[in-house]
Amino acid sequence: MVRIPDVAELMLFDGCTRGELARIRSLVTAVLLPAGETVIESGDRPRQFAIIADGEVVVEDAGGDELAVLGPGTIVGELSLLRREPAGASVRTLTPVILYVGNRWEFQTMLEIAPSVDHQVLHLALDRLRPTRRAS
Repeated sequence: MVRIPDVAELMLFDGCTRGELARIRSLVTAVLLPAGETVIESGDRPRQFAIIADGEVVVEDAGGDELAVLGPGTIVGELSLLRREPAGASVRTLTPVILYVGNRWEFQTMLEIAPSVDHQVLHLALDRLRPTRRAS
C-alpha cells in the first residue's frame, strides 16, 4: 500500500493554519503516476496545477531541453494559471510520483484562503520568470 503524504507535510504549506490546511485538503486530489507520464505539455491551455507530494518530475522547454528537476513540496502549472497563457514548458515524471492536483478555480481558492501559500507561489513564479544568466 502506498502512503500518501498529507499536505501538512509539504514545505509549501508550512505557514498554514489548521483551518487553511483543512480547506486545502478539500480542494486538491491526490494522484499517483508512474515514471514517464506527462503532467503538463508545453502549449497546453492553463487548466490545472500540481503539487509534488512524493517523487521527482523534470521540466523541459518546448525543444525538450531540461530546465529543472523538481521534488516534494514544489508546485507546477502555476505560471500558466497566473498568466492565463498556455504552458511554456512540459512537466514529466522521472520517478513514480504522488501529486496533489487541482483546477483553476481550486488554485485561485487556495491562494485566497492561505496567504502564506499565495506569498510563496508568487515569489516562486517571479523567480521562474527571471531570465537565467548563461556564461559566455
